[in-house]
Amino acid sequence: MNRFSWWIWNALVFCHCLMFSATHVAAEQPRQLQIVLTGSGELELAPHGVGNIYAPEVIYQDGLYQMWYGAQGADGHDRILYAESKDGLQWDRRGVAIDNGDSNHVNDPTVVVVKGKYYMHYTRAVRDVIDQIDVAVSEDGKTWEHKGVALKASDEGAWDSLSVGRPTVLYERGLFHLWYDGRKDFSENAPVSGVPKSKNSRRSVGYAISQDGLEWTRFPFNPVFENNAGGIDVARIDDSLIMLYESGRGTCLAESASGTVWEDRGLFIPKTGQEDDAFGHVTPHLVAGSGTQLNLYVGAAPHRSWNRNRIGLILLDQEVLKPFLKGVTEDADPEFPAE
Repeated sequence: MNRFSWWIWNALVFCHCLMFSATHVAAEQPRQLQIVLTGSGELELAPHGVGNIYAPEVIYQDGLYQMWYGAQGADGHDRILYAESKDGLQWDRRGVAIDNGDSNHVNDPTVVVVKGKYYMHYTRAVRDVIDQIDVAVSEDGKTWEHKGVALKASDEGAWDSLSVGRPTVLYERGLFHLWYDGRKDFSENAPVSGVPKSKNSRRSVGYAISQDGLEWTRFPFNPVFENNAGGIDVARIDDSLIMLYESGRGTCLAESASGTVWEDRGLFIPKTGQEDDAFGHVTPHLVAGSGTQLNLYVGAAPHRSWNRNRIGLILLDQEVLKPFLKGVTEDADPEFPAE
């Protein structure tokens, strides 16, 4: 399969989804985007030679920022790379964290640290762009041991029976909580063969829990969010969970109390008006900074194809969230999760 064809098709799908994004809350005026990493070297330049890096995952602990991110190499395959920083702005590359091996690509890392051990869940496409979610563990966040498949596509006929990927994980109340995007078919013009296709193909978001981060139980009432959302990131802000998702307009947001019922709040942080994110935000990721500061890392898309991305940072204050966090009333399922 032609990797560029996939990126162009993917960009059309993602930009199309902005027409369906809710606009319940008026977003603030554009903010300053700082590009903190651009594609460089054989592992990041992509076949076109311009560079394509995105899907940043950042953790701050003990005075050190650690970033895992996806990069498309000159050979067309994606890998997960690693970098470190003292301030979240200037980054030192440390090489490959997870190699693609004999798979087409690995990407979209999400990392949590539990009792001193790092757990990474990420997208792996064994062939083409038909994704599954794998898991690896590490003692330092640099050297990883593959632990196998965390989540595969569901059985035929299910909403996520074809492909599941782009996970985001939190560890709360003694459980791992995972959200992911999935689908049962691709659009009719998708550059992949031998899979179900539909003119109405859409992505949705599913939820699962685990006691050990390795074996997972899906929520019985999936999907928990639709709206063709993908490239998601879930974060805890006080008593609310927020889900960021990518779009051609910028970063969008949904809110939940439990993680199983979500209400769309629409466009959260619009693209800045700079050339760097002229075509939107890919795979947004929110990190708590010092005090009330929030660091929003995004794959900044300067090209309509969404295959020349750079990693950018938008600095925010928690006050920006207030108009979006209205609270969500929902009926809790008494049997899930079982703690």
